Amino acid sequence: RAGATMTELMDETEALVRTMASRFRPVATPILAEPCDLSGPFLRMTVAEAFERFANIDEERMLHLADHDEDGFYRLLVEGVEPALATLGVPVLLHLYPAPQASLARLHPPDRRYAERFELYVADLELCNGFGELVDPVEQRQRLERDRRERDAAGLPVYPIDEGFLAALAEGLPPCAGNALGLDRLVALCLGAPRVADVMAFPRQAL
Repeated sequence: RAGATMTELMDETEALVRTMASRFRPVATPILAEPCDLSGPFLRMTVAEAFERFANIDEERMLHLADHDEDGFYRLLVEGVEPALATLGVPVLLHLYPAPQASLARLHPPDRRYAERFELYVADLELCNGFGELVDPVEQRQRLERDRRERDAAGLPVYPIDEGFLAALAEGLPPCAGNALGLDRLVALCLGAPRVADVMAFPRQAL
């Protein structure tokens, strides 16, 4: 959304999910491994706070992992942090990821060690991945080129840079925030469906 900040987009995302849940009021949520109350305020927690609370990893060590051992960082996130988030009983907006995990998010001006990226967890269900969008084409090209070098060094397939995307940024995208929200997951949650495939018009099995 043009002009929106990461915080404003988190506010809108929370309002959307809470409103849909209140309208449909599912009797049960079998898609979730743990119960989760969608009626009250969502918990907001930075990645640094989550690592310290659930993985006993302080901020400096977490940032070092993010910089020098990405596999180790994600292993702790997936095996230590995410399962703990699922047991809290309320949705969690996990935000301010380390800069190396920025993806397409801009760096956080007050502390550029972090990026304006957030994810929403409802128990064990990840609903979205949102950004305060990076709109600087020069910085975006640098990130894409760095990613290509890292993939090449790791022996992974190296993909061409999307020049059309960079050209669009160069035309002048205004400051904005964007959110990739799994609508099928949200519908399954609100309708009490046990699987995402149950609410899809064309589930993969039918194609």
